[in-house]
Amino acid sequence: MSTIRHALEAACPPPRLWALLADLEAVGRYNPAVRSVRLRGGRAAGIGAERECTLAPRGRVVERVTVWEDGRALGLEVAESDWPLRHMRWVTRIEPAAAGARLSQVLDYRLRFGPVGWLLDRLLVRRRIAAAVEASLRGLIALAEAEA
Repeated sequence: MSTIRHALEAACPPPRLWALLADLEAVGRYNPAVRSVRLRGGRAAGIGAERECTLAPRGRVVERVTVWEDGRALGLEVAESDWPLRHMRWVTRIEPAAAGARLSQVLDYRLRFGPVGWLLDRLLVRRRIAAAVEASLRGLIALAEAEA
């Protein structure tokens, strides 16, 4: 299993970050990899809520909420995907900080294809996932700061 960790500071209050993070459809506003998003199953919040994202340049992913700590943490897992994943899940946490808020995320995943997947992860995939996650988190912060 591979783990990627991020921690970033935001110059806005934690509730502003939470408002965007907890709005499952808002990911299309701050994640440059998401072309469109829609809720599935009729739930917009809480454990079990799902969203389907159409990705740029192509592909789709269905994400399901696994952790919901109101105002503090949101966890998601990939329920369906075009990617060669055995599993992927992450928890994003928001904490007060001196300048406003601290946004952190721990993402765990495993690729398919056994040893070949492991090698692909080490050579290419890990860097791409880390860069995509960082772009998404920075987009979230930029949007929250602009709306604060």
